[in-house]
Amino acid sequence: MSGRSASMVLLGIIAIAGIGLSGYMFLKYEFLSPITSANDSGLILVGLWDNLNENTDNAPYDSGDDFLLQFNERSFNDSNYISLSNGNTRFVLKQVGLYKITLNVLFQFIEASSIYFVYLRKNGNLERSMARIVIWGNPSPTNYYAKSSLYVNSNGTDYFEINCKNYEDGFLFSVSGSNLYNQLSIEYVLQ
Repeated sequence: MSGRSASMVLLGIIAIAGIGLSGYMFLKYEFLSPITSANDSGLILVGLWDNLNENTDNAPYDSGDDFLLQFNERSFNDSNYISLSNGNTRFVLKQVGLYKITLNVLFQFIEASSIYFVYLRKNGNLERSMARIVIWGNPSPTNYYAKSSLYVNSNGTDYFEINCKNYEDGFLFSVSGSNLYNQLSIEYVLQ
């Protein structure tokens, strides 16, 4: 066998080995390994509402300075994870585990020298504060955009409500009627 023929055989063996290795890598990463991504956050969107409003139908949250958020016209609600009740003010996180709740809401008629809170209530009790609004002096304009995210655990039967409250008597406030600014999203954390 000449040197030229030996080189061609050697190149052929390398080429076949390369094809075999690339075929193995393709199978390994496309079919045999779990699908992952650097951008995968491990969260599943299970609820999304763009239409929020204040609800004063449920005592003791029955005034313009102490009310529950009402979730209307859901954009998305996975009924395997969330159920709504109590006039769409109460939600149950049906799967046991950790959830991320994100709230964006535009409040109107915020008064100076008053303190406003947005609370997440769990089974009727205060779970966490989602926002605290304090404006000193003369607010201009009288709107405030609250943005908040937090994580909560659910045992599958816990119910949650979002309570908006002003501790100064007579200082009423409301959720903006424009749904461009209001959104509630709930995501389940994969474990």
